[in-house]
Amino acid sequence: MVSKVRSLRWLEDLKESQRLTAREERRKEEILAVFRELYDISVNNPEPPVFPPWRPSW
Repeated sequence: MVSKVRSLRWLEDLKESQRLTAREERRKEEILAVFRELYDISVNNPEPPVFPPWRPSW
């Protein structure tokens, strides 16, 4: 009886662990997508615009 309860708890823990891992993987992919987008922006605009200090930018 004890081993059956222990096995069921182990299965529940495994299921919870897999759920958390899947959520972390989705978050990781979202973050990587942001970095990919930033990379694409930096490649398309390699030089920042020049704003002379003697002239206000507004």
